[in-house]
Amino acid sequence: MKKLIILIVAAFCFSVSGLLASEIHITYITGDCNADLYGNGRWQDAAVDMDLTEESIVKTGLHGELELEIDGSTVSIGPGSMVSIGSLFEKVTEKRKLRWLRKATRYAKAVGKEDDQWADTALTGVRGEMAEEDELEWVVDFEDDEVARGKMLFEEGDYTESIVVFNSIVETDGIGAEGGEAAYYLGVSLFNSLRYRDALPYLVESTRDSTSPFYDLALMNYSFTHYFLRNYKEAIEGFSSYINAFSDGEFVPYALLMLGKCYKDMGLKDEARVYFTRIELDAIQSKKVSLSP
Repeated sequence: MKKLIILIVAAFCFSVSGLLASEIHITYITGDCNADLYGNGRWQDAAVDMDLTEESIVKTGLHGELELEIDGSTVSIGPGSMVSIGSLFEKVTEKRKLRWLRKATRYAKAVGKEDDQWADTALTGVRGEMAEEDELEWVVDFEDDEVARGKMLFEEGDYTESIVVFNSIVETDGIGAEGGEAAYYLGVSLFNSLRYRDALPYLVESTRDSTSPFYDLALMNYSFTHYFLRNYKEAIEGFSSYINAFSDGEFVPYALLMLGKCYKDMGLKDEARVYFTRIELDAIQSKKVSLSP
């Protein structure tokens, strides 16, 4: 457990070197999308495989959407948006400091090679893969084809297509479709694409039913989304709600760590220290228990 805490903290401190020199190019386009390659007001039609720089600006039309790859990280930009590539670096950097994050949700297994080492190591000793996955495979046969297809795309890490599928389901059947599960998958897919504001309404919906089997995961993703949006009050409420509802939950160490980080980012060092100290004490206690006969 102590090693786990060290690894989690190390993940926060891990620096992303060479990001500003990264390769940036467009990997997917739909609808009307434009790019200003040098930030000088000269717009042109965006194209797949178009190389961009930190000075570039991209914009999407009312029905446009594009996907970028920044040094191996996929970033999705939704309809009606104008974004400078430079502004995306901070998001990519911050997300990478939480490399264990994708592994801290049951369904987000499709991670890039660069994420595997930290994700797998950070969760060792905290939880294994959910055993019931094998037991639930037969359920897919009875699921709606589009829901099953959307889940498959999600599992494969194809969040762009997963967004399309679950967005269609939500538009047709309402935001509460599939008992809120469609909203959960859509919200997490948007979150994994760094579209935090777009993700929030769906994650809010997926946390309405505390009896749902994905409530704990929805609550954590909801809380992380607020954190990345710097809505620290809401993030604190979310992580605290998780701890209150799941005192022995797999993600309690992460919730404690994020509570400490929220307070630290707010400049409330004394409050932050309370949670960091608790993590340390829990690690010591866990070590004592493991050594007891």
